[in-house]
Amino acid sequence: MNAHEALAEIAGKMFGDNAKKVMMVLASNVEVSDEDLAKDLKMDPPELRKLLNDLFEARLVKYRRARDENIGWYKYYWRITDEPIQQILSDRKRLTLSILEKVLSLEENSETYVCPKCGTRYTVDEAENNNYTCEVCGEVLEPFDNTHRVEKLKRAIELLGNWDPSPKQQASRAIPHA
Repeated sequence: MNAHEALAEIAGKMFGDNAKKVMMVLASNVEVSDEDLAKDLKMDPPELRKLLNDLFEARLVKYRRARDENIGWYKYYWRITDEPIQQILSDRKRLTLSILEKVLSLEENSETYVCPKCGTRYTVDEAENNNYTCEVCGEVLEPFDNTHRVEKLKRAIELLGNWDPSPKQQASRAIPHA
Protein backbone atom coordinates (compact mmCIF):
# COMPACT_ATOMS: atom_id res chain seq x y z
CA MET A 1 0.00 0.00 0.00
CA ASN A 2 1.48 3.35 -1.00
CA ALA A 3 1.24 6.55 1.04
CA HIS A 4 -1.76 7.93 -0.86
CA GLU A 5 -3.69 4.69 -0.47
CA ALA A 6 -2.86 4.69 3.23
CA LEU A 7 -4.12 8.26 3.57
CA ALA A 8 -7.30 7.30 1.70
CA GLU A 9 -7.84 4.39 4.10
CA ILE A 10 -7.31 6.66 7.09
CA ALA A 11 -9.72 9.24 5.67
CA GLY A 12 -12.30 6.54 5.04
CA LYS A 13 -12.08 5.27 8.61
CA MET A 14 -12.30 8.78 10.03
CA PHE A 15 -14.92 10.35 7.77
CA GLY A 16 -16.56 7.60 5.71
CA ASP A 17 -16.61 6.33 2.15
CA ASN A 18 -16.96 9.74 0.51
CA ALA A 19 -13.74 10.86 2.17
CA LYS A 20 -11.96 7.82 0.81
CA LYS A 21 -13.29 8.58 -2.68
CA VAL A 22 -12.14 12.20 -2.42
CA MET A 23 -8.68 11.10 -1.37
CA MET A 24 -8.43 8.63 -4.25
CA VAL A 25 -9.34 11.36 -6.77
CA LEU A 26 -6.83 13.72 -5.19
CA ALA A 27 -4.18 10.99 -5.28
CA SER A 28 -4.49 10.75 -9.05
CA ASN A 29 -4.23 14.53 -9.59
CA VAL A 30 -1.82 17.26 -8.62
CA GLU A 31 -4.57 19.70 -7.61
CA VAL A 32 -8.32 19.70 -8.09
CA SER A 33 -10.81 22.49 -7.50
CA ASP A 34 -13.69 21.73 -5.18
CA GLU A 35 -16.05 22.42 -8.09
CA ASP A 36 -14.36 19.79 -10.27
CA LEU A 37 -14.28 17.34 -7.36
CA ALA A 38 -18.00 17.81 -6.80
CA LYS A 39 -18.69 17.13 -10.48
CA ASP A 40 -16.36 14.11 -10.65
CA LEU A 41 -17.79 12.53 -7.52
CA LYS A 42 -21.38 13.67 -8.13
CA MET A 43 -21.48 15.19 -4.65
CA ASP A 44 -23.40 18.17 -3.36
CA PRO A 45 -20.84 21.05 -3.33
CA PRO A 46 -21.59 22.25 0.24
CA GLU A 47 -21.36 18.67 1.51
CA LEU A 48 -18.05 18.23 -0.32
CA ARG A 49 -16.66 21.49 1.05
CA LYS A 50 -17.53 20.43 4.59
CA LEU A 51 -15.80 17.10 4.01
CA LEU A 52 -12.74 18.84 2.54
CA ASN A 53 -12.59 21.13 5.56
CA ASP A 54 -12.79 18.11 7.87
CA LEU A 55 -9.97 16.45 5.93
CA PHE A 56 -7.98 19.69 6.14
CA GLU A 57 -8.47 19.91 9.91
CA ALA A 58 -7.26 16.31 10.16
CA ARG A 59 -4.19 17.39 8.14
CA LEU A 60 -4.91 14.90 5.36
CA VAL A 61 -5.32 17.50 2.60
CA LYS A 62 -4.06 20.99 1.83
CA TYR A 63 -5.44 23.71 -0.35
CA ARG A 64 -4.38 26.69 -2.39
CA ARG A 65 -6.64 29.70 -2.77
CA ALA A 66 -6.61 31.71 -5.99
CA ARG A 67 -8.75 34.66 -7.01
CA ASP A 68 -10.77 34.21 -10.17
CA GLU A 69 -10.13 37.50 -11.96
CA ASN A 70 -13.32 37.21 -14.04
CA ILE A 71 -15.76 37.05 -11.15
CA GLY A 72 -13.59 38.17 -8.23
CA TRP A 73 -14.31 35.12 -6.10
CA TYR A 74 -11.75 32.77 -4.67
CA LYS A 75 -11.35 29.27 -6.03
CA TYR A 76 -9.89 26.56 -3.87
CA TYR A 77 -7.57 23.91 -5.25
CA TRP A 78 -7.11 20.81 -3.13
CA ARG A 79 -4.33 18.24 -2.91
CA ILE A 80 -3.18 15.49 -0.62
CA THR A 81 -0.97 16.61 2.23
CA ASP A 82 2.78 16.35 1.94
CA GLU A 83 3.21 15.75 5.67
CA PRO A 84 4.61 12.34 6.59
CA ILE A 85 1.84 9.92 7.53
CA GLN A 86 3.76 8.83 10.61
CA GLN A 87 3.81 12.40 11.92
CA ILE A 88 0.07 12.80 11.39
CA LEU A 89 -0.61 9.49 13.12
CA SER A 90 1.77 10.25 16.00
CA ASP A 91 0.12 13.61 16.60
CA ARG A 92 -3.36 12.06 16.42
CA LYS A 93 -2.24 9.33 18.83
CA ARG A 94 -0.98 11.94 21.29
CA LEU A 95 -4.22 13.93 21.07
CA THR A 96 -6.41 10.84 21.41
CA LEU A 97 -4.44 9.61 24.43
CA SER A 98 -4.82 13.00 26.07
CA ILE A 99 -8.59 12.95 25.54
CA LEU A 100 -8.93 9.36 26.75
CA GLU A 101 -6.90 10.13 29.87
CA LYS A 102 -9.12 13.12 30.68
CA VAL A 103 -12.26 11.02 30.21
CA LEU A 104 -10.76 8.28 32.39
CA SER A 105 -9.98 10.80 35.11
CA LEU A 106 -13.56 12.08 35.00
CA GLU A 107 -14.97 8.57 35.12
CA GLU A 108 -12.74 7.56 38.04
CA ASN A 109 -13.27 10.72 40.07
CA SER A 110 -16.93 11.48 39.67
CA GLU A 111 -20.14 9.85 40.72
CA THR A 112 -22.86 9.58 38.11
CA TYR A 113 -26.48 8.56 38.00
CA VAL A 114 -28.48 7.01 35.20
CA CYS A 115 -32.13 6.79 34.32
CA PRO A 116 -33.12 3.12 34.21
CA LYS A 117 -35.81 3.84 31.63
CA CYS A 118 -34.18 6.08 29.00
CA GLY A 119 -30.48 5.73 29.88
CA THR A 120 -29.75 9.43 30.33
CA ARG A 121 -26.67 9.99 32.52
CA TYR A 122 -26.36 12.73 35.11
CA THR A 123 -23.52 14.06 37.23
CA VAL A 124 -24.13 14.06 40.96
CA ASP A 125 -24.81 17.82 40.82
CA GLU A 126 -27.33 17.41 38.01
CA ALA A 127 -29.01 14.56 39.87
CA GLU A 128 -29.25 16.64 43.04
CA ASN A 129 -30.66 19.62 41.15
CA ASN A 130 -33.35 17.37 39.66
CA ASN A 131 -34.15 15.66 42.98
CA TYR A 132 -32.75 12.43 41.53
CA THR A 133 -35.42 12.23 38.86
CA CYS A 134 -34.87 12.10 35.12
CA GLU A 135 -35.56 15.34 33.25
CA VAL A 136 -36.54 13.37 30.16
CA CYS A 137 -39.02 10.82 31.49
CA GLY A 138 -39.43 11.47 35.23
CA GLU A 139 -38.05 8.12 36.45
CA VAL A 140 -36.06 7.90 39.68
CA LEU A 141 -32.32 7.91 38.95
CA GLU A 142 -30.03 5.10 40.03
CA PRO A 143 -26.31 5.22 40.80
CA PHE A 144 -24.33 4.29 37.70
CA ASP A 145 -21.62 1.66 38.03
CA ASN A 146 -18.99 2.80 35.57
CA THR A 147 -16.47 0.05 36.41
CA HIS A 148 -16.88 -1.46 32.95
CA ARG A 149 -16.35 1.93 31.26
CA VAL A 150 -13.25 2.60 33.35
CA GLU A 151 -11.78 -0.78 32.42
CA LYS A 152 -12.52 -0.21 28.72
CA LEU A 153 -10.88 3.22 28.86
CA LYS A 154 -7.80 1.81 30.60
CA ARG A 155 -7.53 -0.93 27.98
CA ALA A 156 -7.91 1.57 25.12
CA ILE A 157 -5.22 3.79 26.65
CA GLU A 158 -2.92 0.81 27.06
CA LEU A 159 -3.45 -0.39 23.49
CA LEU A 160 -3.02 3.04 21.97
CA GLY A 161 -0.06 3.83 24.20
CA ASN A 162 1.73 0.70 22.98
CA TRP A 163 0.92 1.35 19.32
CA ASP A 164 3.79 2.66 17.21
CA PRO A 165 2.80 4.22 13.88
CA SER A 166 6.29 3.98 12.40
CA PRO A 167 6.57 1.95 9.19
CA LYS A 168 9.25 -0.27 10.74
CA GLN A 169 6.93 -1.21 13.60
CA GLN A 170 4.00 -1.82 11.25
CA ALA A 171 6.12 -4.03 8.98
CA SER A 172 7.33 -6.09 11.92
CA ARG A 173 3.73 -6.76 12.93
CA ALA A 174 2.92 -8.06 9.48
CA ILE A 175 5.68 -10.67 9.66
CA PRO A 176 4.89 -13.57 11.98
CA HIS A 177 7.62 -14.24 14.51
CA ALA A 178 9.09 -17.74 14.58
